[in-house]
Formats: sequence, structure tokens, C-alpha cells
Amino acid sequence: MIMEFRKMLTERQKEINSLVCVGLDPLPEKLPKCIPEGQRYIWKIIRFWMYRIIDNTAPFTSMFKLQRAHYEATPNGEEVLRGIVNYIHSFYKNIPVFLDCKRGDIGRTQKCYRTAQFDLDGVDGMNFNPYMGKDCMEFLIDPENIGRAIVGLCYTSNPSAREVQDVSLPSGYPYWEFMAKKILKWAEDLGVVENAGLVMAAAYEKPKGSGKIFSYHLKRIRELVGDKLWLLIPGIGTQGGFIEETIRASFMGAGSIAINSSSGIIFASDGEDYAEAAALEAKKLRDQIREAGGNVIN
Repeated sequence: MIMEFRKMLTERQKEINSLVCVGLDPLPEKLPKCIPEGQRYIWKIIRFWMYRIIDNTAPFTSMFKLQRAHYEATPNGEEVLRGIVNYIHSFYKNIPVFLDCKRGDIGRTQKCYRTAQFDLDGVDGMNFNPYMGKDCMEFLIDPENIGRAIVGLCYTSNPSAREVQDVSLPSGYPYWEFMAKKILKWAEDLGVVENAGLVMAAAYEKPKGSGKIFSYHLKRIRELVGDKLWLLIPGIGTQGGFIEETIRASFMGAGSIAINSSSGIIFASDGEDYAEAAALEAKKLRDQIREAGGNVIN
């Protein structure tokens, strides 16, 4: 079990000079054509598929992230997820495993999620929805294991999030800024700031089709929290995020950010070369990040 998530993430990023996080989010309809189909045993097929993706992308990966809903929607998917987590921990001990599940509920329910995600799923970090207040963070914390990563949703990459997260408060600041400061305060009060983090979207085109790249939210988050919180950054790859602007606005050295790509890597090919194609895409992203200034080895 990883006791200090951010320390391990930092060491892994330095070891391979990569900020890449590979998202393991399988979809049955995207199954490579060379893998025999069979609805009755789809869980075995998905497990085999993800194992090969892991083996081939591991050299370029500082972190693996699993979106839990992609497994929950498959018969026996929960056991597949736990098998994948165990596989990574067994064969790639120095790569942290993060669960994308966005849990957020009252204290007693969060405590159950803590047991389900950390103890049963066996992951090293997870994200949460802060909408129901401090309980959402507090009850995910095990006082005996405060090194786990607990990451709050802040500024997400889906376009419809803007109608909620950008709402102006009476202070004149948007709701997402309020939440960033609140999550930092909770983390400090609860004694977990070292491994706590925020989900912050990559730089993107705004408005779409304008050619203007928007990265203010990343610059602003560093003004608000500095390097106290690490950032999990979605939106690169098929979502159209911009790497160079993301790096310039948010990168503060190893362990400060992890840039996720899921579909762009694991669905790179549906042919017999699917695993090798995934590796090439992970390497390509790693190299693009390095060239943009995300070099963790100076």
C-alpha cells in the first residue's frame, strides 16, 4: 500500500521524466477487433485488454487512473477493476493507482465509500465531489493512513460545467475559485494537505472555433493554492486541450501536476497493434509535454 501518494508520484515522474497519467476507461464497443468477442465472458476480455494496455504504456506512465463507472456498467466489472488495481500493484509497484469516482455524500456514506474505494478496491487515491461540504472530504480520510490522495472537483473539462462552476458569487469571484480555497482550507484543517489535490481542466479554446486559448483558470489556481495542492488535469487528447499552455500555466515541478489521457491512448487502434499503438500515443504525449516545458529532470 502506498502511504504517501504525492511523494510516490513525484519520484515516479522523476524516474521516467513523464507527467503522463493513463486513463484505463474501457468501453465494450471499442474492443479491439482482434480480441474474440463473447458477451458471457466480456469481463475476462476487458481484463485481458487492460492488462496489455498497462504492460505497454507503463514505461511512459507516472500514474494510472481508472474511471469506476466504466467497470460498474459491465457484468463482474467490479472484480475486474480490483484485479487491475492488484495487477498494477503487483507488477508496477512504483506507479500509483487513482480512482475516478467523484463520490460526495454525508459523512456516514463517505465513510462507506472510503472503505469501498480504498480498502476493497485497493486504490491509492480518489476524487470527490465537494458539493455537500466538508464531510465529503473529512470522512474519506483514514487517520491511520493519511498518505492517500483525496482530490476535489474544482474546474472540470466538460463544457456544461461552466454554467455551474463559473457562477459569480456576491464576492464577485466564481464558484470554482470559492471551492478551490475551501478545499485547501479543509485539507489544512484535516492535516492532509500534502497529498490533497484538485481536478483542473487543461487549457482549451474559448470560445470554440475562435483560435483563442484559455488558460486563466490554471494561472489563477496557482495564485490561490500555490504548490500546496497537486493538480489532476483532464481534457488533453480527444477533448482538445492544449499542452503547452497547460504546462506554462500550471507546472511547478515534479509532483505538481499529472496530465491525463484516456481515450486518446487506449483507443489508439482497434487492430492487432492496439497495445503497441497505445504505447506510441503515451510516448507521444510524454514527449509533447517535455517539449512544452514539462521536463522534470533538469
